[in-house]
Amino acid sequence: MGFIMTDRKRETPGRGTRRLGLWLAFLGMTAGGCVDLNENVVSGITAPQYFGTVAGFEDAVVAAYQPLRTYYGSQNGWVMSSIGTDLWKDGSLNQDWYNRYTAGLNGSSPFVTNVWNGMYRGINNANTVIARADNVDGLSASLRDVRVAEARFLRAHYYYLLVMHYGPVHLTLEETIGVETEANRTSEEEIFAVILDDLEFAVQHLLVTPDDWGRATREAARHMLAKVHLVLGNWEQAAEYAQAVINSGTHALLDDFNDVWDHDNEQHAEVIWSVQYTDDLNANGGGNWGHLGFLARYDQVTGMVRDLWNGRPFSRLRPTTYMLTEVFGNDPGNGGVNVENDVRYHASFNEVFLYNDPAGLPPGAALGDTAAWFTADWRVQEMSAEERASAPYLLLGVDDFTIRWYPSLTKVRDRNRAHFQDAAGSRDQFVMRLAETYLIAAEALMMMGRSGEAAMHFNAVRARAAYPGRDIPLITPGELDIDAILDERARELVGEQHRWIDLKRTGTLVERVRMHNPFATGNIQEHHMLRPIPQTQIDRTSNNYSQNPGY
Repeated sequence: MGFIMTDRKRETPGRGTRRLGLWLAFLGMTAGGCVDLNENVVSGITAPQYFGTVAGFEDAVVAAYQPLRTYYGSQNGWVMSSIGTDLWKDGSLNQDWYNRYTAGLNGSSPFVTNVWNGMYRGINNANTVIARADNVDGLSASLRDVRVAEARFLRAHYYYLLVMHYGPVHLTLEETIGVETEANRTSEEEIFAVILDDLEFAVQHLLVTPDDWGRATREAARHMLAKVHLVLGNWEQAAEYAQAVINSGTHALLDDFNDVWDHDNEQHAEVIWSVQYTDDLNANGGGNWGHLGFLARYDQVTGMVRDLWNGRPFSRLRPTTYMLTEVFGNDPGNGGVNVENDVRYHASFNEVFLYNDPAGLPPGAALGDTAAWFTADWRVQEMSAEERASAPYLLLGVDDFTIRWYPSLTKVRDRNRAHFQDAAGSRDQFVMRLAETYLIAAEALMMMGRSGEAAMHFNAVRARAAYPGRDIPLITPGELDIDAILDERARELVGEQHRWIDLKRTGTLVERVRMHNPFATGNIQEHHMLRPIPQTQIDRTSNNYSQNPGY
């Protein structure tokens, strides 16, 4: 049989238009330094006085975006959002309790604590903007309303992440200046009421096309409203807001799924909202971690060393067999969606690694030859162990994958780093794409019994994924159910930090993890639908702040 070698395009690195600068730190009412919208360093700021100026107020708004990096593009966020689902399990270097739901998943976990602290830091930054907006000298009413809408959008988003992961949490809508030791657990119903109110205000006042890429927009608020209404089971409102985004004309699906992940074009029509990173190390914080976490340890293959293209392999997350063989459907003989009619698998994953170490080449090998093929290809699974071993390179099929060798997610590959060892990536992290908006509309319409319309929106996403010259099977209204929706979301959005919340909000987390993640099958329980409350929060609260049941 033949073996595959992939061609890889090497574009010239480039950045987009004017971007939203982000503060490196912003704690309470003071900051040692900040970055303005052009990413110029400003120092010597005393926040209470500075926030009374237009420039200071604008910097405070920008600071409210910074804690998004605690979740989006960070190791914290990928562990919380992806591992321990039906799609992702732990790799060779990961703490495994998130995948296996063991006793190690508790309130002392740094990931649980870091996300919690980051979200509340963002909430306080947003509350500061909202509280001070009416007392800024020289600020126009129109600009004030836009910036307050940004802050309320961000506050809603932070609370959404908190309530989805932790359940009832402390609700505060006021700026915290001094030390406060009392906290209470507000019901999810009350928190969602605040989230909806904030987002509806944002829809009314946010700009359609802000000057700075990365700021919240009207369509981002509508998309978020659609998603929140899905959680609440308000199908009509979810469909209405999702369709408003689709019909606005502001965004469009790109013709080619590969172009969505063009390394040098992060600012295109399909992106509704993204969290900003930069190649300026002074303004990048820890950077986008995505290029690290999903990579196989190719540097442990004979004849290979780490390089910029293949990335620095942290090997935190590896795909489940279910994702590789059922979601992406690797045997065309079984019909349906598969790797020969759907571009998304090979556009999202890399299976082939080429020799790059002149000093380590085995006899007869040359630089650029295939060194390893870690493949989900169904034909390899049908080969005997002896046939696989006889390949002129390291050949592993699904049954052979290890905690270090497996297909690598490369949607967020990042070669704009100065050195291959650099951990801080500079690519933006997409949070909202129009493809997801279509799938939200499809889910909401399906739940309303309007399956014909739902299938139309579903198929808009699937049809875009067709390999050139191949027919991809479109779904019929009668085939549409929540499993079809979740599988299509997996194909389209894999590795984009949606999966854990998707399974939690659809009530399928426990069932799907038990079925498709063998490491967690015997451990996951209903109480794992919530994360543990950080022990630091419980310890520093003077009144009783209860832990979630089961922890």
